[in-house]
Amino acid sequence: MVFKAYDIRGIYGRELDENFAYSLGKCIGKKFENKKILVGNDVRIGSKELLPYFIVGLKEYADVFYAGTISTPLMYFGTKGKYDLGVILTASHNPPEYTGFKMCDKEAIPLSPIEEIKPIFKKYELTESIKEEAKNLNLDDLKVNIIEEYKKFFLKRCKASDKKIAVDFANGATTIAEKEILNELFDNAVFINDYPDGNFPAHQPDTLKMECLKDIIRAVKKNNCELGLIFDGDGDRLGIVDENGNVLRGDILTAIIAKEILKEKSNAKIVYDLRCSKIVPEIIEKYGGIAIKSRVGHYFIKKLMHEIDAEFAGELSNHFYFKEIGYFESPLLALNYILKAMDEENKSLSELNKEFSKYPHSGEINFRVKDQKYIMEKIKEHFKDCKLEELDGISIYCKNFWFNLRPSNTEPLLRLNLEADDEKTMKEKVEEIKNLIAKLDASL
Repeated sequence: MVFKAYDIRGIYGRELDENFAYSLGKCIGKKFENKKILVGNDVRIGSKELLPYFIVGLKEYADVFYAGTISTPLMYFGTKGKYDLGVILTASHNPPEYTGFKMCDKEAIPLSPIEEIKPIFKKYELTESIKEEAKNLNLDDLKVNIIEEYKKFFLKRCKASDKKIAVDFANGATTIAEKEILNELFDNAVFINDYPDGNFPAHQPDTLKMECLKDIIRAVKKNNCELGLIFDGDGDRLGIVDENGNVLRGDILTAIIAKEILKEKSNAKIVYDLRCSKIVPEIIEKYGGIAIKSRVGHYFIKKLMHEIDAEFAGELSNHFYFKEIGYFESPLLALNYILKAMDEENKSLSELNKEFSKYPHSGEINFRVKDQKYIMEKIKEHFKDCKLEELDGISIYCKNFWFNLRPSNTEPLLRLNLEADDEKTMKEKVEEIKNLIAKLDASL
């Protein structure tokens, strides 16, 4: 079968099949010859279809251990300090026709598909004997249990709560270990879409798209919950809505969590991605922390956290990373800090949201363009009197607004995030940049 490619597309094109899975397994097996490799998969049809071919390729050179159907944070947790490589077959928040591979080393630092995997990739012949071996592969012979230690960690670390919450598991990988953990921590929880189904019958497993949040908003309102949370398909993103069904952006959640961490550990280094509201560094500095801006993406953020020994990192895209667990994503720890903030401040989530939502923010706006580089250069010229930063795309800081414009690595898109001191300026400047991009693109 053929599936649309996610995360590994820079190696093999836009579609993945059994031949690719076997070839990738063999190439990775060679790279980690005689080493221990942990492999898991999310609930996707593609992940389960390609898994045996990938493992057969790996087994020619390496020792393979199969963790079963797990979330991406569980794969990181299970790998760190115990295996030389961790792999999960997943396509994160994408629709069911996608699949892909995420890999990390023994420190749970991601392997770069382009820099570390593409140079060693070679396509091998998928013979009839290999197909037969994959078909008859007994995964039980390779099975290891990494869930119990994961559950034990969170049940000890996270405080049980009597708050009434709603949880949308989006029929994804968190319907297994994470569901068990939340079931023990909360006596008053409403679970929806809480069985695994790789077809994602309720909605796409995305924490950012409004059409994917309708179920959790409805559940919160119907059951008079104090908050609602939604996981993405592989469980490394956490979306949050307040008691009124309003969505909290990832940067607002980052600010809330950062404040709580700094109560425990003053002078901590906290990383935030450059799309985040300026309320994030303001809060970090106000409470004695050291705010460090990063380019977008888990690969860059995790490497930076290790290099500078950061305590926490947050992204606009609902990824939250903690040194405590191994510098990788942990939605469960993020939830724990959000509940802590509500308890200690004695405030509802909507009150916290209002407190931290100081500056009007556009959210991410995408533009399909013919020439990303040309348009970015012209935008720089247009705003030449403002401060320029080129950490990731272009960030331009003007008197009463700022914006970041960066190219997509996989599509002919430019992504805009803009924030201003007031709503009127934010809307005017978004419109100005929209018109400017449309004019420049039309001229090509």
